[in-house]
Amino acid sequence: MEAKLGKAGKQAFRIANLLDDAADALRKRSRRAYREGRMSLEEYMEARAKELELRAEASVVVASDLSGVLEEASEAGENIEWAIRNAKGRIERVRTLESRLKVAALLISLAGALASGNVRQVLKAGKALAD
Repeated sequence: MEAKLGKAGKQAFRIANLLDDAADALRKRSRRAYREGRMSLEEYMEARAKELELRAEASVVVASDLSGVLEEASEAGENIEWAIRNAKGRIERVRTLESRLKVAALLISLAGALASGNVRQVLKAGKALAD
């Protein structure tokens, strides 16, 4: 799971960097062209608008990737919570079974003591069973 999320994050980061680099290049070239008089103010403003569009697109790529990662993390968290609940249920069943096995063992001890006629063992097994 971790490797999958890491790979998706790297891909989104790479795309966002490319978009950001394109926006930087557009800004530098349009600024230089406007200063040198090769571009009108209207063309310069259009270039600035394109730059902002590229930066917005980079933000969207990163945000959408993060929402996917967060959704996957949420699903993983739900799976972990389910596993914890399941494990607690199993632990409780084992505890119940363990106490039942102890009672069965004490009953067997009591039966053996009764069969042998040993009063001391009968009293000991009866007391342990009562506890």
